[in-house]
Formats: sequence, structure tokens, C-alpha cells
Amino acid sequence: MNVVVVSDEPVLAELVRRPLAPLGFRVTAIGSAAELESRMEELAPRAAILARRLPDRDLGDVIAALHARTEPVAAIIVGTAARDRTVAHTVDADGFLLAPFADAEVLEVLGASTRARKLVVLADDSPLIHRHTVPILEDEGYEVISASDGAEALELVRARRPDLVITDVEMPRMDGYALCKALKSDEATAHLPVLICSSLGESADLERGFDAGADDYLVKPVIPEELITRVHDLVAGGMPASRERVLVVDDSPAQRHYVADCLARQGFDVATAENGKVALDKARAQKPALVVSDYEMPVMTGFELVHALRRDPELRQVPVIMLTARDSKRDMAQMRAAGASAYLVKPFAQDKCVAMVERTLAERRLLAYKEASSLFISEGARKAAEERAAAGELHAIRADEQIMSVMFSDLVGFTPMSQKLSPREVIELLNDYFDVMCPIVKDEGGDIDKFIGDAIMAVFPPLRDRPTPAERAVRAALAMQAQMPAFNEGRAIQLKMRIGINTGPLVRGDLGSRVVRRDYTVIGDTVNQANRYETRCPPGEVLVSQSTRDVLGERARVRAVPGLELKGVAHPVTGWVIEALADAAPTGDS
Repeated sequence: MNVVVVSDEPVLAELVRRPLAPLGFRVTAIGSAAELESRMEELAPRAAILARRLPDRDLGDVIAALHARTEPVAAIIVGTAARDRTVAHTVDADGFLLAPFADAEVLEVLGASTRARKLVVLADDSPLIHRHTVPILEDEGYEVISASDGAEALELVRARRPDLVITDVEMPRMDGYALCKALKSDEATAHLPVLICSSLGESADLERGFDAGADDYLVKPVIPEELITRVHDLVAGGMPASRERVLVVDDSPAQRHYVADCLARQGFDVATAENGKVALDKARAQKPALVVSDYEMPVMTGFELVHALRRDPELRQVPVIMLTARDSKRDMAQMRAAGASAYLVKPFAQDKCVAMVERTLAERRLLAYKEASSLFISEGARKAAEERAAAGELHAIRADEQIMSVMFSDLVGFTPMSQKLSPREVIELLNDYFDVMCPIVKDEGGDIDKFIGDAIMAVFPPLRDRPTPAERAVRAALAMQAQMPAFNEGRAIQLKMRIGINTGPLVRGDLGSRVVRRDYTVIGDTVNQANRYETRCPPGEVLVSQSTRDVLGERARVRAVPGLELKGVAHPVTGWVIEALADAAPTGDS
């Protein structure tokens, strides 16, 4: 099945692709509704997953066009707030996903488990069972092939590769337990879900079935509705292990199997351990995305395991769900204090365990996305976004007038130099250069507003208990120039940098569309003139405006550059090359 994801945020397509690609879906990222329209014949999608706000078209118009095609395309909306579900209903969408979403939710909304005709092998030596069960399954859209014993079923599985096996226990030639063991011991069929359906209903029978590797067990006589529910669940969970690795830790083999089984059927890559010490060794070797651990265990308890994980630099961010029979407030507080992300009180249903794991991993993915995205936006933009989200003002436009220092740095003659390099070499050289310069800006409390090719634009806002914006900007600029000789050492291409700084009033806030995309930046004449000073700066120097020079006072050793003609300024001005700056002035907010 072909699926398109329409959004100007590439991460959405990656989140959708992760659960679908291993199942054979072809997922294509589309940047706009116009691009979707132009590529419909080429891609022939069965479903379109649409961001709540499209960059170029009304959502309702796009969905109407998808539904009007000769072969209608299912439209699924991805929203970030519960109220977006109402929007999805209003525009007649076929489905809705609320971000952050779990992999299983993507499959559920797409109907991956029911739209295709799934193949079931039914093994039972009773013709009556086949006459009764086959029509029930066929009415639900399944294709069923029958086998009279385990040996015949095993041959059919190897020949037809079904999606599910339903087997009786007591059969000639090969019973259901042996069939289950044979399937689970073969690498090619180990992932295949097996449902034992037998009149043997004692606890020892069920235990023997699960020991053989069964994924579920039903005792005859079976209610049709119960059979269909179990079959749906098993087929939906019978995907190859392509999801995150989860480490399940419990000293009870039955409990370990209970948890591991339900997670494996959801597609997780599950590893197990019988105590905390073994779990810690496996965690260091396998780097799981999540640990599900019992609390009371020999050798090393779950409490001690969490402490050990939190002390390991490579594992301290791994979330831990604690399984416990303790449910007092003190016990819960102790687990949270130790660093457990969540807990489940025994006994618990498998669906509750799966839901807890999905929620915990979704939160972890959201945190990872937040950390990764922080590298692509400025510190000021991140703080502003968090403030808007906390206040429930996502669509409000804010802009504040402040007095700041603005710095522009640029590499002299970089464009003609870059023509001698391949695109990859240009990127590697610039990234090496930025890796040296950007930390200097951050150390002085600067916020990198944007990169413009090889140029850095940074703003220095007032900070409590730190020197003035002008002083911090100049110190950063001098330190950047001081680093250039070491950066150039041994390089075939020798870089030279110019830096211009201006200080004054500017407006900092949102710039862009209220509903599509915004930039959090600074605008105003102060910004423009900072750029002009940079263009007039002698190579290898730091040139500042009169307003910046006035803030620095006598502590700055300067050299005047009179007669500068700046674009947009009526009369020539004097700029100042900073040669040195004495120790920091007393701290303050200005």
C-alpha cells in the first residue's frame, strides 16, 4: 500500500514510516498540497496523512479532492490538540491521530490489520470444528486453509506463509504443542502468532501451551465474538520485531513471559532477564529503549537496578516502568525518587501493560524530538514556544521592544573559495568552523539567531548578574578572532573573519504566518546597521558602532575608523575597531 504524508515538517513522515515500512508500506513525504496534486498519478496512494495545518491549501478542500477521485484516497489528519479531532470530523476526514502517537495507533488508524485479506491456517482433527469456525473467520474477511493435524499444518505454513495459526492440542501425527514448538523454533516462522484452541482447560494445560510458545489460549467451546477479538489482536500484533528494544526483568518465569509476550506481539524487540544484575549487563550491551522491571528480585532488586541505570552515563536516560505489588503512597514516592518513570501494580491486564509501555515510549520520543529540534532553533525561539504552549496561546503573535547587541560574523571571500570545493567539503568546512565559534557565543550568553551561509547572526539580550550585552558581544567577538589561527593551522584553505556589532533598540518576536510557519527573530534598524558594520570591518578585526563603544567606555582599547558610509544612513559615521577589552564591569541587567 502506498501512503503519502503531507507536511512541511519532515519528522512527521519519519514517525509514520517507522511502523509501516517493515510491513511493506511505501511511505512518501510530500511538502505541500500542490506537490501532492501534481504527483497523485505517479504515487497512486491508498491513504494520505495530512498535517492539521497545510502550508498552501485549505484542509477541507484537499480532503474533498482526495475523496472525489475515481479510487477515493483515505484522509487521516494529524493534530496536536484534542480539539483538532473536531476539525477532522468537520472536514470529513477518515481518521485522526493525536501527536505524540504510538506506532500501534498508526497501524490502527490505517486499518493495516483488516483491509488486506489475511491468511489463517486452522489445524483441528474435527470436521465439525472446521464447518463451525471457517465461516466465522471468512465473514470477518480472513482467508482460511484447513489442516487435519499438526504435521499437515506445518507443511501448509512453510508453503503458504500465513498470518496466523489456530490449532487444537489433541491431534494425530503431531499435536498442537509440538506444532507450536516447531513453529517457534524455526527462524522463518518464529514471529508467526499461534492461538491454541482446545478443550483442555486446566492451568497445567495452559502453562504447557505457553511454554511451547503459544501467543494465546482459548478453551472450547469458544464464543465466536471472543474468537474474532483474539484473532484480530494477534494478527494486528503479528508484525516483525521492528520497533524499540524493551528489556523485561522479573525473577518469575511466568510473569516474565506474560509481559514479554504481550510486548512481542506489538512488534517490540524484547529481551529478558531474571534479576537486576543480569538486566544491568544486558542493558549495557544492548542499549534498550525501555526497561520493564519487577520490584522484588534476588541478587539485585528493581530499586537497585534503577539506581545503577541512573549512575551510568549511557543509560541514565532510559525510562523504567516498575512492576510491583506495593501500592502505598510511600512506595510510589520511593519509586519516583529512585528514577522510575511509571509503575504498574500487580495483577494487571496485558492491554494495560502495553498502553503504559506505548505511553512511556511516546513521551521518550517526544523528549528526544524536543532535544534534537533544539539544535535547529534558537534558544530564544525555544523559550518563546514553551511559554506560548504553557499559556495556551499557540496562535498568539508577540513582539517586544528591547535594547540588545547584535553581532554579525562573516568569512572574507568565502564564496570564490568554496567554488574550489565539492558541496560536501564546503559543508564539512563550515560545520567545523561553526563548531568552534558557536560555543564561544553561547558562553557569553549570546543566542544564535540564524546562520546565513557562512555568516553567524547572534543577539545578546540583557541577562541578570551578567555584564552588559555590548560587553558580552565584544568579548565573544574577540575570542572568536583569537581562535582563527588555531582553526586554520594545517588547513589548505586559510579563513579570515569579519565581525560587526551594534547596540540599540530592536523588536524581538514572531515573524511569519500565524497558522503555517513562523520565525522568532529580531528586526529593526539596530539589526540592519550591525550587518552594515560587519561588511565595512577590516578582515580579522571586530568593528563596533558608536553606541556599542559608548557602553564599553574607557575599558576598551579602540582604533577609530572615520568616514564610514553605511547603507540607509544619511551621513558618514565613525566605527571603532576593538583591539582589547579590560576585565568585566560590575554585573547588571542593562
